[in-house]
Amino acid sequence: MNFLLPPDVARRASLRGNEYGWPISVFPEALIAAKSHGLACLGGQFQFRLSESIYEMYWLNADSTDRSDGETWGDYSERSCTEVLEKFNEVVSKADFAKEAARWRLNTSAIGSLVFVAYFETEASLAELSATRKT
Repeated sequence: MNFLLPPDVARRASLRGNEYGWPISVFPEALIAAKSHGLACLGGQFQFRLSESIYEMYWLNADSTDRSDGETWGDYSERSCTEVLEKFNEVVSKADFAKEAARWRLNTSAIGSLVFVAYFETEASLAELSATRKT
């Protein structure tokens, strides 16, 4: 992502490096706002973001499928956000984040630092990203 997110998408997110992370309870609002701006969501993963370190649960992710040939940007934006929201909700409903915190010997207060890091793209930024990956 090579652009700043609109304020209503980034609202309540924390930014570390160039990654935005939303508290679990507000991420669905960010997706709704992203759709209204025509952004696509590639997906993301869950992290415990403590002041001194980040614990990324790459095995707990919610990703969208790639844009199909001939798929309009509007359709892709809508579909990608919907797919990520469905997968996000599924992981949240099934995951035991206290158990995940215990994997790293974190105490239960780490749950308060849980965020979902998501990647949003515009049509132009996704084309640039795709071109970079091909080289």
